[in-house]
Amino acid sequence: MPTRYVLPPEWEWPITIALFLAGVAAGTYSVTGLMHFAGDKRDLPVIHRLGFIPMPIMIVVPLLLIYDLGQQGRFLNLLIKNPAATERGGPLMFNANSPMNWGSWAMVIFAAFTALAFANSLVHSGRLRLSWIVPLAENKIVLAIGEIFALVVSGYSGVLVNVTNQGVWSDTFLMGGLFVCFSELSGMAVAAIVSDRWGMAVTALAVRRALFAFAAVTAAFLVIFLIGLTTQQDGSLRALIGSLDELVAPVFWIGAVGLALLVPLLALSPRPMVRVPNGSLALIGVLVLVGVLAFRYATFFSAISFVQS
Repeated sequence: MPTRYVLPPEWEWPITIALFLAGVAAGTYSVTGLMHFAGDKRDLPVIHRLGFIPMPIMIVVPLLLIYDLGQQGRFLNLLIKNPAATERGGPLMFNANSPMNWGSWAMVIFAAFTALAFANSLVHSGRLRLSWIVPLAENKIVLAIGEIFALVVSGYSGVLVNVTNQGVWSDTFLMGGLFVCFSELSGMAVAAIVSDRWGMAVTALAVRRALFAFAAVTAAFLVIFLIGLTTQQDGSLRALIGSLDELVAPVFWIGAVGLALLVPLLALSPRPMVRVPNGSLALIGVLVLVGVLAFRYATFFSAISFVQS
């Protein structure tokens, strides 16, 4: 029987936004890598613009986490051993059994890959003259390793909330995969905004198809996740999809389902059910990002709803 919290978990907006932004950065880097692997040179202008996005986000994320923790030392102690922790050798703190610990390390390592991508984009823009960065940043092995850490960053917060045994997350092992799906969806939404706003028609067409496909996969995974919640006899499904506490249910249905999934599925399908004007791909991307943030909010704050119900 999983352990339940007596008091509502202390999820607040700073950590919600931080983990949402980390997912966007990871998804954007991942999509950039996929474009590199596709090898279509017509995508390069979008790839180089996307390279500017993950690193600034990964600078903001630890600031929000430090603010949420309340003390700078608490975040640093996830990476550097506290002198009081005499049971652990070495100067670094690493606990493979702690998703918060290995997830923090994954974000730090992933941030290095985002810095490399940022520098690569600077070189291609002519603002940085370090030509050796290009073959390193665009090396297939380097990109593959970066993709792996991007996926870890995408899914780690889902694994974290899963192992906390709080309400909705307690008995499902699918949360990490669901977070990866929404993170990849947010990255493709960013690519949609960039390719549309900069008038890259060929890339925008490919991104339209990919955004629809990513939304379809995410929707299927979400359905499987919700079906899994029906097997739990603790009211966790209702806390996510039917509770008005913290406005969880409206945010879930309108934001996560409506904006993040139904908008791209209805507007970007091969035979669209909703007609949208040309040049609207960027707007769809923005709506998807809002929907992904809504998913994060509903996921985190449903735990509060669960305890209060």
